Amino acid sequence: MAREFTTEINSGKEEALSEEKKGDLFFTMLNGQTVKDTVKTSRGEFVVKFPKQADLITIARLSALMRAGIPAGNFDGTGEYEIQKCATLDVIVDSGPAWFNKAKKSPDFSWRNMPDANFVDEVYAKALSFRQEIQAELRGTAGNAAGEPTEKVSEGVSPNVGGGIFQGVAGRIKRGRSKPPGNNV
Repeated sequence: MAREFTTEINSGKEEALSEEKKGDLFFTMLNGQTVKDTVKTSRGEFVVKFPKQADLITIARLSALMRAGIPAGNFDGTGEYEIQKCATLDVIVDSGPAWFNKAKKSPDFSWRNMPDANFVDEVYAKALSFRQEIQAELRGTAGNAAGEPTEKVSEGVSPNVGGGIFQGVAGRIKRGRSKPPGNNV
């Protein structure tokens, strides 16, 4: 991964971190650094940043602005998803190919102006994968080659369950109406 750290917040003073904390992503980001990565798409490479809490608040505000004062509950699931997706990309995509950087200079630019919905989905999916990788690292879970966390979440699950959703589930089904004790009806 071509990950890079950039200074996002310059407080004017650098906190001396212990050797243990220097390599810790959480403390690095807490001291004003942000993590960026380059994602390759069908229309060029884009630099995306990991959204911190302030970015998530900005995404929520942009989403509200895109809804023009209409409550989110009044939108169908697809419409609300498109709003969230475009607001997210407006905040976390820093730069891209020359055509994108030129378009982004316009104060009216937004990902909702992109003509190709599949392309927007592609960039969003790759940016989301990057975010999930960083979030897993912040949680302290390592990733495997497939990019999935290797965190052990299935402890205590019966081996009968297997790899499929209900494959080999051990259990019985009792059909019929059950009556509570003492109720003869």
